[in-house]
Amino acid sequence: MFSDYSAASIFHIAKADFLQRIRTYYFLIALGVCVFIIYSFVPALDASYTMLSLGNYRGFYNSAWIGSMVSMCVPFFALIGFYVVNNSVKRDLETGVGQIIATTRVTKVQYLSGKLFSNFAVLLLMLLVIAAMTIVMFLVRGESGHLEPGKLLLPLLIMTLPAMFIIAAFALFFDSLSGPGRGFANIAYFFVWIFLVSASLMSQATDVFGVNTCMLEIQNSVKAIHPDWNGKSGTGILITDSIGTCKVFTWEGMNWTVSIILQRFFWMLSAFGLVLAASLRFNRFDDSETKEKKQSRFWFQKKTPVFVDDIPMPLQIRYRELPVASAKFSFFSLVKAELLLMIRGKSRFWLIPTAGLFIATVFVPLGFAYKYGLPLLWFLQVLILSKLGCREFENRCSEYIFSAAFPLRRQLPATLFAAFVVMLSLAVPVMLREFFSGNAYAVYAIAAGAVFIPAFAVSSGLISRGSKLFEVVFTIMTYCILYAVPYFDFTGAIAGSRELGITNYFLSAALILVILAFLGRKIQYIHDH
Repeated sequence: MFSDYSAASIFHIAKADFLQRIRTYYFLIALGVCVFIIYSFVPALDASYTMLSLGNYRGFYNSAWIGSMVSMCVPFFALIGFYVVNNSVKRDLETGVGQIIATTRVTKVQYLSGKLFSNFAVLLLMLLVIAAMTIVMFLVRGESGHLEPGKLLLPLLIMTLPAMFIIAAFALFFDSLSGPGRGFANIAYFFVWIFLVSASLMSQATDVFGVNTCMLEIQNSVKAIHPDWNGKSGTGILITDSIGTCKVFTWEGMNWTVSIILQRFFWMLSAFGLVLAASLRFNRFDDSETKEKKQSRFWFQKKTPVFVDDIPMPLQIRYRELPVASAKFSFFSLVKAELLLMIRGKSRFWLIPTAGLFIATVFVPLGFAYKYGLPLLWFLQVLILSKLGCREFENRCSEYIFSAAFPLRRQLPATLFAAFVVMLSLAVPVMLREFFSGNAYAVYAIAAGAVFIPAFAVSSGLISRGSKLFEVVFTIMTYCILYAVPYFDFTGAIAGSRELGITNYFLSAALILVILAFLGRKIQYIHDH
C-alpha cells in the first residue's frame, strides 16, 4: 500500500510539474535556441567558420559526422536546459503549493524524486526536438544520400541523454538549497557550467559531457587514416577559410566500448548522489524548523526609532474640521523612494565587495579599472537590477502600484532614473579619470552603458515577469567582456569595439528597450487594472 502511494506521489508530482513547464514561453524559447545552435554547429561547406576543426582536414558530412557534431553541442544544451528546469522547488514555496505538500505524507525523497523526473522529462522532450533537427540537418547539409539512423542518433543517446540527466540533477540540487535565492543560483550555475566544460575538455577522466571522449576518438581515427594530418584540432566558433577547400576525412562513427558506456552511467549515478545529498538539507517546506536570525546592520542601515505622540485622539472626528487635502507630486521624492527600495536592507555580502571595488577603481591603474574593475562593479548589482521590472508581481503588489495616479508616466520613469543614478554613481571614479586623461569617448561609452543596463533590466523583467532572463544574459555579457569579446562591450574598454561602433548600438538598443518597457507596462496596466 505504501509503495503504491509512493509511486503514485512521485508520478503525479512529476506529471504536474512537467505540464506546467512545457506550457511556458521559456520552454518554447529554449527549443528555438537549441534549433539555432544545431543549425550553426553544422555549417555549410562555404561558411567562413567551423565548430569542429581538424586542421588541414574536414569531416565528410555523413550520418556519423553530423551526429557527432550535434552531440558535441551538449555543453550549450546543458546551459539552456538548466535555466528551463530550475526553480521548481522555490516556485512551490512562493505559490504556497509547498505548504500544502508539507501537510501530506509525501516524503522529502519522494518529492525531490518527482521533481527530478520532471526535470529529466522536460529535457528529454528537448532531446527529441534536437534529434528531429539532427535528421533535418542531414537532409539539408549531408553529402551522403544514405541515411544511417544508428550512426546519426546514437551519439545523442549515449552522450547527450546522460548529460541531460546530470543537468536535471544539478538544477534540483541548486533549487533545494534553502539558503541561496533564485538569482544567486542562476549566476552560480553559470560558473559551475564553465568549470564542467573546462573539465570535460581537459581530460577523459573528468569528461562530464563526453566532448573529450568524442574528440579523442576522431583525432585517433584521422591520425591512423591520414599520416599527413597536421595534428591541429579544436572546437568552438573558429573563424577560418572555406572548409570546402580542406582535404576530406570520412568518419565512420564512435567505437562504443564498455568503458564509455560505464563512464556515462558513472556520471549519472554521481548526479543522482547530488539529489540524495540535497534531500538531507531540504526542509520539506517546514517553516517551524527555520530560526529567525537578526541580521547585523551597518550604521546607515539601522532603523530610526519612532516615538508615538502621547496627545490623545479626539473621540469624534468631524469631516468639516479636517484640513483640505492638496495633491502634491515630487518626481525626485519618488526617485528617492526607488533608491531606498533598491539599496536598503542589503547584506554585507553585497555591500563590502561593492565598496571595495568602488574604492579600487580610484587607486588601481586606469586601464585595469576601466577594463575589469567597472564591469565587475556593475555586475555586482545584478541581483538588485534584475528585480526592477518584476518585483511588483513577485511581491504581489501590482494592484497597489497600478491603482496609484499615473503609474506609467511616474513610477516607471522613476525606476529607470534611480537605476541609472546607481550605475552612473558607481562609474564616477572611472569617468572622471578618463575625462581628465582626455578620453572623451570612454566617458560617452560609460554613460551609454549606464543607460543600457537599467533599460535592459527593467524591460526584461517586464516582458518575462521574472528576473532570470536579465541575470543569465547579463552574467554572460560580463563574462565575455572580461575575455575581451568586443561585441558585448557595454563600457567601450575593449580594443576594436570603438571601430565597430558597439557603443552606438548599445545606446540605440537602450532606447528601444525603454520603449518596450513602457509598452509592456501599459499592457500590464490595462490587463491588471
